[in-house]
Amino acid sequence: MKVELQRKRLISFRSCVPFLSGGFAFVVVAIILSLAGVNPIMAYGVMLKGAFGSLHGIADTLVKTTSLLLLGLAVAVAFKCKVWNLGTEGQLYIGALGATLIGISIIGSIPILGIIAMLAAGFVFGGCFALIPAALKVKFGISEIIVTVLLNFVVLLFIAYLLHGPLKDPTTVFNPYSPVIFSESQLPIILPHTRLHAGIIIAALAIIAVYVLLSKTKIGFEIRSVGANIKAARYAGMNVTKSIFVIMGISGGIAGITGAVLVSGVQHLLIEGISPGYGFIAVIIALLGRNNPFGVAIAAFFFAALMSGSEVMYRMLGIPSSLAITLQALVLIFVLIGEIFARLQIHKTENAMKNW
Repeated sequence: MKVELQRKRLISFRSCVPFLSGGFAFVVVAIILSLAGVNPIMAYGVMLKGAFGSLHGIADTLVKTTSLLLLGLAVAVAFKCKVWNLGTEGQLYIGALGATLIGISIIGSIPILGIIAMLAAGFVFGGCFALIPAALKVKFGISEIIVTVLLNFVVLLFIAYLLHGPLKDPTTVFNPYSPVIFSESQLPIILPHTRLHAGIIIAALAIIAVYVLLSKTKIGFEIRSVGANIKAARYAGMNVTKSIFVIMGISGGIAGITGAVLVSGVQHLLIEGISPGYGFIAVIIALLGRNNPFGVAIAAFFFAALMSGSEVMYRMLGIPSSLAITLQALVLIFVLIGEIFARLQIHKTENAMKNW
């Protein structure tokens, strides 16, 4: 009874790890700010005000939340199947490329259809690109971690080549970018006089879709089973190879939609730095949200507020916006430490229960 009670306490502690890690990260950064001669309370106050202190601040936070949430879901879906897709940054860019090609074509000039076609192109481009590491993993046993990470750089260089060459807007000289997409392909603004666009609705629908996929469908059950125990899933007659291909296609597709939303709702064209590293932040968000769609949504909102607030903090106090990156890294470190500690203790407790 005592061992069982201890196990329940450890599980409760494990569920609190994301919140504790965030708190520890802020404490460490506060110490760093103090050593640098900056009042941490004032700095955090400015950060909070920048993220939520005005209508524009809230809108900017929600715009960032849209991209982080979609990419967080893309990573979480793959992680749920124990497939480590670290290439969502590259899949985002490929999806943005597909969406841009539609947005500047004749299809992009058709109202409503242009937006739908851009989102579909983003999903197809991102999903197909994600099948490359899936095929290499299944056929040759090559780690998807290595392949997805390396493909990020391949895509960035490919996009740079296109924007300096075939896809470059002929009216620009120094700053390479694509032609602007048709206005009919641009996501509508849902909050006047701000940048908040209808992509936030797409992100909300994605939460529901991923939840239903993982919890209420047969393929979702297979994905969870493969992630929980691949040997048991294979013994039960599940097609593990099919699950890996499906999950990578869906994961890459969601990442591609993120790129399409950035083109259609924010930039209205393709540029080299269309993503400020969203794909890498999404890994932290998925871990922090424990691969649960609703947990990912909360984590994405937290990191979006962090990014928006740090930008204002830089403008008002001169504190480098890289402070947000420091916070993100510390949150990840504390999450991993807490996770390792909780797992070790749970394992010890389970062994004690066996020997009871």
